[in-house]
Amino acid sequence: MLNQLDKQKCPLDHLKDADEVERADNLIKNGKNIDVAELVKGSDWVKGNARANSIWIAEVFNTRHGLEELNQAEQDDFDKAGLIDDDIEGSREERQFRLWINSLELEDVYINNLYEDVRDGQVLMKVIHKLDNKAIQWDKVEKNPNNNFKKGHNCKIAFQGCEYLKLKLVGIGSQDIQQGNKKLILAIVWQLMRLHYLQIIGSKQDADILKWANSCKGNENMQIAKFNDAKVGDGVFLINLCAAVEPRIVDWEIVRNPAQSEEDKQLNAKYAISIARKLGATIFMVWDDVLELKQKMLLIFCCSLYELFNEAQGQK
Repeated sequence: MLNQLDKQKCPLDHLKDADEVERADNLIKNGKNIDVAELVKGSDWVKGNARANSIWIAEVFNTRHGLEELNQAEQDDFDKAGLIDDDIEGSREERQFRLWINSLELEDVYINNLYEDVRDGQVLMKVIHKLDNKAIQWDKVEKNPNNNFKKGHNCKIAFQGCEYLKLKLVGIGSQDIQQGNKKLILAIVWQLMRLHYLQIIGSKQDADILKWANSCKGNENMQIAKFNDAKVGDGVFLINLCAAVEPRIVDWEIVRNPAQSEEDKQLNAKYAISIARKLGATIFMVWDDVLELKQKMLLIFCCSLYELFNEAQGQK
């Protein structure tokens, strides 16, 4: 296999060595010749430890996969992001929270009406689990909450999960979830979303994210000093960040550049969010936040893309 990747640096000289350990040592040595990290020794290799040997082979693939690069036709055939315009109804907060939960890609979860869809407790439990997998006692959950008693039971477990996450719940009870109390449900979901975006921001430095954003192709003439810079407001800057993660994902025929009207800016903002969703980014903002230059929401959006960009670079 290594010889197929590089015949000069990985010869077949030791293929018939009688000593298994010596032969394995030369295998690892050949790997090192093409910059594969020495994660195992020959003596480890011959033990047939599936996990250790698989890790080494994965390292070979990551270092020198030997696959042909995509030709232009194959690159052009990439599934570009379309415009997902399901952010149309509800208050601004409800729209924001609905988009956020839907972007989490939780199993069997798609929110159409925030207040109604959380009333059986199951959605909130899945969201809470996404933030901390120790917060929900799944062995106590009613898997088929087909009556009010079971729904109430699940709402209590969801509420306990909120307590585990140390949310501020003064004046709120599990019954408010089951009853669909709009004001109090918004208060709970806002705190969950805030906890999540703080997890994403983590120890990231604003200066690093700004430097990356300004360095992305297409942003050379739109350098910004802060996330709510007026140059961000037409959405093009953000679309360029998405393209930095995966250049083939943007359908430039949809993008209005230059954006000459408020309608153009709105379309670009919606498309930036649509692309980010297709990339797998967690979405915390609505398109209004782009036009209104909401600094915190734009920071979080850039953080999410920055994280995806670094993950993509690590996989190359």
